[in-house]
Amino acid sequence: MSCFSWNCRGLGNAATVKELRDFAKSVAPSVLCVLETQVHRTPAEGLKGTLGFNNAFAVSSSGRSGGLGIFWNNDIKLEILPYFQYHIDAIITELGGDPWRLTCVYGEAKTRDRHKTWDMLKHVKSSSHLPWVCIGDFNEVLHRSEHDGVQERSYAQIAGFREMVDVCGLYDLGF
Repeated sequence: MSCFSWNCRGLGNAATVKELRDFAKSVAPSVLCVLETQVHRTPAEGLKGTLGFNNAFAVSSSGRSGGLGIFWNNDIKLEILPYFQYHIDAIITELGGDPWRLTCVYGEAKTRDRHKTWDMLKHVKSSSHLPWVCIGDFNEVLHRSEHDGVQERSYAQIAGFREMVDVCGLYDLGF
């Protein structure tokens, strides 16, 4: 079983779709979460066959911002739980296996609103005792050294993210 998240920054571009299709073909993940689709849910879900999957669920972008999609094949059972603009939550059961939870996250783009993502993840964690995998783009870093860019992250901003990671018992896998 393998899960991957891909920050595509727009499925409206044929080159991006080809790159994503080539990735899905070469890696053959069981579940693929696509972030920043920048399209309505219908065209995102319509890519399932092109990407080599039987099933898809997507959340529409808000204009040219955001959008999420999750793709999977029939060899696993995937039940979509509550979702929102910035996350898709699901329970996955592999053939003969125990269920576990997967949350695909695209962190709030606005720094002042990131606490909403952290609060949502704390709620997801507290609502289930299943093993949990949380993947995606949190739009935040655990350490200043992880950030490339002109503007430095504030310690308070990073502290909020670290606190959520600690409360939720998440581990940075370093990818």
